[in-house]
Formats: sequence, structure tokens, C-alpha cells
Amino acid sequence: MLAGGSGITPMFQVTRAILENPNDKTKVHLIYANVTYEDILLKEQLDSLATNYSDCFKIYYVLNQPPEVWNEGVGFVSKEMIQTHCPAPAADIQILRCGPPPMNKAMAAHLEALGYAPEMQFQF
Repeated sequence: MLAGGSGITPMFQVTRAILENPNDKTKVHLIYANVTYEDILLKEQLDSLATNYSDCFKIYYVLNQPPEVWNEGVGFVSKEMIQTHCPAPAADIQILRCGPPPMNKAMAAHLEALGYAPEMQFQF
């Protein structure tokens, strides 16, 4: 999953539905981008899910303007971040995208360059 700003809303709903269903074995990788730390919506809930479901939910935050002490992504979501924090293209992989139009356009280009076919992508 690739989310920007309020684009976290559908991602959070899908993630909770997956994780709270004991029969669903889907693994979720989320890259969530914002401008500042204060802009991160649902951070406490997302961190709680990452702790409680650490075997199947991973989250990576990216900030344009990070605080002085910050150990995650800086700038815009890059192809390298996607390669590092998302599974490689495969028949059983689905990439969900939701964010501002410029981000969605950039993510579509990154995903295409990385080999994710159009049928492996869904944009909210």
C-alpha cells in the first residue's frame, strides 16, 4: 500500500479488515507519506497494529519535513523505498494507492518502472 496524507483512510480500513480476520493470511506493507510528523493521521492506531500484528503488517513513514530525530523516510516516496518496503511484483501481489493526484501519478510511474503490471495496481 502507498498512501499520502488523508489517503490513509481507505488503507486503514482495508488493513484492519485483513488483520482482524483470523482466516485472512494477507501480509500488508504500507508506505505512508506526509509533509510533517504532525500531519500523520492515525499514527497511534497504525503503530498499535504494527506491534500487535508484527508478523503480517509493516509500516514505513516518509516525511518531507522530518523532525530533527527521524529514522524513517525523508522526501518523497521513491522507487528505492518501494523496492525496499514492498514485495516484488508477482501474480499474488496487489499494490493499493491513495493520495493527492501528483503523488498518485508519481507512484504509478514508479510502479510501472519497477515492473508492477497495471492489473497489480488499484487506485482509490
